[in-house]
Amino acid sequence: MNTATSVSQRPRGVTLYHCDVFPRADFIATWGVNDGDSMGSLATCAEGDIYTLCSDGVARSLTLDLGDPITLVQDDPGISPALPSGGVVRPEGRILLMANDGEIVELVALSIAGHGFLLPLNPIRAGLGYALIEVKTEGAALLLAQTVLGCFGTGTRITLADGQLVPIEDLTPGVKVLTRDHGAQPLRWVGQVSLRGHGQSAPVIFPAGVLGNLAPLTLAPRQRIFLYQRGDNKLGQRAEVLIQAQFLVGSGGIEQRETGFVTYHALAFDTHQIIYAEGVPMESLLVSRATMTQLPAALQSDLERRFPDLDQHAHFAQNLPRSIMTAATRARLLQR
Repeated sequence: MNTATSVSQRPRGVTLYHCDVFPRADFIATWGVNDGDSMGSLATCAEGDIYTLCSDGVARSLTLDLGDPITLVQDDPGISPALPSGGVVRPEGRILLMANDGEIVELVALSIAGHGFLLPLNPIRAGLGYALIEVKTEGAALLLAQTVLGCFGTGTRITLADGQLVPIEDLTPGVKVLTRDHGAQPLRWVGQVSLRGHGQSAPVIFPAGVLGNLAPLTLAPRQRIFLYQRGDNKLGQRAEVLIQAQFLVGSGGIEQRETGFVTYHALAFDTHQIIYAEGVPMESLLVSRATMTQLPAALQSDLERRFPDLDQHAHFAQNLPRSIMTAATRARLLQR
């Protein structure tokens, strides 16, 4: 089951956050210390317990004002009990769940007018068991302001099917791009957006060669990089992993650098692909309700017209969470 979140701006700098949440009562422990109970207070959660989102669980769409305090702007009409407009939204903590295949889901626990909800930050599948691997009670509010923006900076060269390296701003729909798993694939959509390069929108800069990249790379913070791990000393359960650019900041000269404005470019294909940017494998834009709606509005509307089903499946590679990114881990990844 997909989640949907997005960030938009109101006059006078107020940030609205649109998201889908589920009642905590829809998450049932199917094995472990809390077997048979729904997820209640985070203090009672036990690592290792298996939780399942009920197959009949219904997402509730909310609009939040990310001020201080965070407040509810609009509730999903017709869903009971009604939540009060202007009511304080209290982020209680962050939860990490892991499926049997190693997929990690991160959620934020919210309390609104005495009712508990869980906000998945990436897609969660109903009816599937997830092991609870971590609960943190700090930093939850900051997560609500983080958008998923997987894009490349101007000047990034993309490898075409014939081996040419072409700046991303010169690509047009229909051109054949080299993909890791499916050879030459026609590019279906090119998006571009200019943002203030501050905070979560500030670009991550990779010096030439740090990833084997042929030239310096400018990436959006949540652009995911594909890494293939050899040998037995793997992070996660798979040889193929995806890691967000921002998680590598601080090693190998990689830095997140604030700037006045930054222009990002996104590429989409008929299916989710691993492409080559400056010779480094990276993911294309995943066109799904969970990720697409987290892009700026200028990109959302065009994507909705071109991909009305919004049901692309993510690449098989495992997504690595921030929680395992120590300095030693980053250094080990870059050595590969």
